[in-house]
Order: sequence, then C-alpha cells, then structure tokens
Amino acid sequence: MVETRNSSLPLDCLIVLGARLNRQGEPGRVAKLRLRHALQLWRDHQPGCRILITGGQTAGAASTEARAMARWSLGWVEEHWGTAVREELAACLVVEEASHNTAASAANTLPVVQGLKGHSVGLVSDALHMHRAHYLFRRQFARHGIRLHPLPAPGLVRHYWRQRRYLWLTKMALREGGAWLKVLATLVLGRRPGR
Repeated sequence: MVETRNSSLPLDCLIVLGARLNRQGEPGRVAKLRLRHALQLWRDHQPGCRILITGGQTAGAASTEARAMARWSLGWVEEHWGTAVREELAACLVVEEASHNTAASAANTLPVVQGLKGHSVGLVSDALHMHRAHYLFRRQFARHGIRLHPLPAPGLVRHYWRQRRYLWLTKMALREGGAWLKVLATLVLGRRPGR
C-alpha cells in the first residue's frame, strides 16, 4: 500500500499511463519519466502494491506500450536495485494492452482494478497530461466507488525547457490543448471522449 502525499489512505494499485515508444521499440523520454516516478513510489512506500501499466500497440511498433514499459521497468529495477527487487516487481506488474488513448485507458483499466479488488488507486502520468487524465479516469472510477489519487511525475516541462526544445514543448502543449477540446466536444455532443 502506497501512502499518497495528498491523502493518508493507502493505495491498492498504481496505474501508469503509456506513452510512445522510440524507433527501437523502447519507452521514450516521457514513458521513462512516468515509470521512474511510479517505481520510486512503489519502492519507497510498499513493494506489494500492484503496478498496472496501460498502453496499446501503435502502427509499426513490434510491441504494445504497456509490454515495452513493463520490460524496461524490470531491467531498470534490476540494474538499480538488484535481482531480488526485480523479482518482487515482476510479481506486482499487470499490463493492459488494448488502449490507444487516455479515455480508453480509463475504460479498460477499470475492470482490471475491480478484478484486483482495488478501492484506492494512484494515477501516474506527467504533470502536463495529468489534469486531463485525472478528469477522464475520475469519470470512470468514481461511479464505482474507487478513489483516485493523481501522482504526477515532475520534471518533463523543465527538461524540455533546459534542453531548449521549445518547439517540442509547444507541440506537446498544443496536443494536450487539442485533446481537451475533444473532451469538451464529447461533453457537448454526448459522444465518447478520445485521446
């Protein structure tokens, strides 16, 4: 069980949202940022907490985001914390591989969390994405009595700013803004929200 900063309630599960893989089929910078944050929370607070990684397969990729992120996590933990901790993590990892956007991740992880008997869940994404992700997940989870706690991974915006990758940062902000517009449009039109 993980203690959140915002709550004294323990968490049954950490949901880590997928992010694009690089050309080699490995998690990219955003995915690794999310994973390192989730793994640190898991190790610092309680290794028995389940880690649910969500993310489907994109065109041309050899693996799903979730599977590649789980594989990378196991390797990173073994390299930094040893084989025994890697084995503990392997027993706690769960992957959801059907989702191609944040709204689908919210819908598809709900039955998994229910199957794990989860009542209090941490949501891990980067800070830029967290507000929309939390909104979409809360819409799915709250009606089933599952408490959701946002646990944003810090540092993404700062990293791109320090690297002077202003165009990439602008692209990310515009993409997130566009995704919010889709969410608002679905509320007005009554359709299912997308990425």
